[in-house]
Amino acid sequence: MDASVAVKWFVDEEHADEARALLDHFRQARCRVAIPGWLFFLEISNALRRKGFSEEDVSDVLVNLWRYRIGLVEARTDLTAKTNAIAYGYRASIYDSAYVAVAEVMGFPLVTADEELLKCMKGHSIVLPIWELEFQK
Repeated sequence: MDASVAVKWFVDEEHADEARALLDHFRQARCRVAIPGWLFFLEISNALRRKGFSEEDVSDVLVNLWRYRIGLVEARTDLTAKTNAIAYGYRASIYDSAYVAVAEVMGFPLVTADEELLKCMKGHSIVLPIWELEFQK
């Protein structure tokens, strides 16, 4: 999952319901989530700051996110090389490509709400929009 999905856990906007359904499934141990460690938290901080959250509110969100115990994938040589190759191959940002690289290495689909990323990665079968997921109850 990328940061665009997690931001919707804290902001009421389009596709927030789908993002929160993914969070519920994760918290019930019905799915696994992996993220590129520190990058994810920086992107969350930046997105919420741009949405008008105060420094204190962003800090509270970050503390809550750590408590969720999302699977952190730390930087490694192979991930860095894969990220770089994806960025150049698909003309995507390095930041977005890091999420795709983690998904490829973990063998998970990458769930995103980032329409620009979806456009860049068109044709890459591992990248899925959050609004296309269906959750069983």
